[in-house]
Amino acid sequence: MTGAPAGEGGAGSVSALFRIALLSGGRARRLALTTLGFMLHQLCEALVPVLIGVVIDRALAPGDRTALLGWLAVLAGVFVVLSLSYQRAAASMVIVYGHGEHELRQRAMARLLDPHGLRHAPGAGEALALVSSDTYRVAGVSWSVVQQASTLTAILTASTALLLISVPLGLGVIAGTVLVLALMRRLSAPLEARGLAEQGSAARAGEVATDMITGLRVVIGMNARAEAARRYRAASRRSRDGAVAAARAVLAYGSLSQLLSGVFLALLATASGLLALDGRLTIGQLVTVLGLAQYLQGALAHVGTFASNWTHKRASARRLGALVGQPPLTAPASGAPPDRPTAPAPGAPLLRWCPPGHHEPLDVRPGERLGVVPRDAAHARELGDRLGHRVPLGRGELLLDGVDALDLGPDRVRARIVAAPHHGAVFSGTLRSNVVPPGHAPDPAVFRAAMLDDVLDHIGGERAEVGERGRRLSGGQRQRLLLARALHTGADLVVLDEPTTAVDPLTEQRIARGLRELPGTTLLITTSPILLAACDRVVDLAGPDHGTEGTPR
Repeated sequence: MTGAPAGEGGAGSVSALFRIALLSGGRARRLALTTLGFMLHQLCEALVPVLIGVVIDRALAPGDRTALLGWLAVLAGVFVVLSLSYQRAAASMVIVYGHGEHELRQRAMARLLDPHGLRHAPGAGEALALVSSDTYRVAGVSWSVVQQASTLTAILTASTALLLISVPLGLGVIAGTVLVLALMRRLSAPLEARGLAEQGSAARAGEVATDMITGLRVVIGMNARAEAARRYRAASRRSRDGAVAAARAVLAYGSLSQLLSGVFLALLATASGLLALDGRLTIGQLVTVLGLAQYLQGALAHVGTFASNWTHKRASARRLGALVGQPPLTAPASGAPPDRPTAPAPGAPLLRWCPPGHHEPLDVRPGERLGVVPRDAAHARELGDRLGHRVPLGRGELLLDGVDALDLGPDRVRARIVAAPHHGAVFSGTLRSNVVPPGHAPDPAVFRAAMLDDVLDHIGGERAEVGERGRRLSGGQRQRLLLARALHTGADLVVLDEPTTAVDPLTEQRIARGLRELPGTTLLITTSPILLAACDRVVDLAGPDHGTEGTPR
């Protein structure tokens, strides 16, 4: 996906996305309590080897049975707290993480579906990666925060115990922890770039797969299956190579972290053994030091992976931020527009439109069927996008009941003008659910005008399934379904962009006659003589002067 990187202070910044994952929705208190629960768990974990050493020195060595029972009871109580704190904290953490991921996914989906549009819209595969794996990684920052706090608790508890046993040993643990953190932080710098490359290559592979499946009929019809498979293999290979490279980097980083912690703790165990031989450590203290050394090995290894975890999450947050932080393609309403008049003046135009390059405005009056002839297919798509306010408009370009579209904003314009894209989407479900919203009944007159009766007979009625993405329908049947959907909206003005390019001439003739008989206001962007003949008036934007008008019959 192209686009500017996320800023450091806006809604799409890395820090803002991390705050959403951690704190939004009133989760700050739950996160704090969850963190305290995991810290308590690690505190109890670190106390276990300390208590074992105390049992040896104060109960086993002197042979005191009473002290033995007392200290064993203390140890059992620590184990109870250890177990319960982990269970409660883990259950609470699932809620924090799950809600954070859901909110991030909702933000990403809301931006993808924003009626104001995107300046750099991602492809289908890229969008899927953003709302799935990237939101998953960014939401995982909550686990990182909790794990860091609990691991630091473990290190501080173990270091305090070691300082009480031997000051040189405690200072050695603190110095070693700082050294490992600093070194692993420096070594983790390239991981963020690898994470970005990995996610990008996976998204591109998803785009190729989505395009191939969407156009499977065309691929088969062109006998291009081998070429499509070759392109997917190439994209999949690049995705695999990116994932393998990123995984190798993370594994190498983790292995180095394990090696450093192992060397450090081997030195700690050697030093404590020498102190025990000199009599400066008791047997119980030696057992405590060795137990803490073994316990700290995992904690220090985990400390070493903090930087790599954060850099991978930052990489996904940057990708997600580039989507969420994008400026809208079309601006919201520039002011508070006046209320729509209840009864427009007689003869007043419903719409006054100044198409770019046209020397005079076009007025569309209520109940009129206006034909507009575009220069070519690209021009037709552009005109449809402008009438649907899917692209930025100029001041005075579109007036509804005398109010500028820029003052109304895209939402209000689209509530009154329906300008469906030429290549509309057909969804899985029934034909009826693709035409009218739930709870609404289809209009038989519209079905007849759009020639949808033949489609109903073909698939088995309006409640028959149309298949995934409408694959049970032919191209002409899909186009008639989209036409019926647009005519069912009840909008003040329905804009139709070449609605019959996939149907035969006889069907097109019947559709033209049906549109002529339907009430309402229609603007047809088409080069079809059959449809233009059904219009009350035609404006030719394809001519050299862009101003030819007529009234075909």
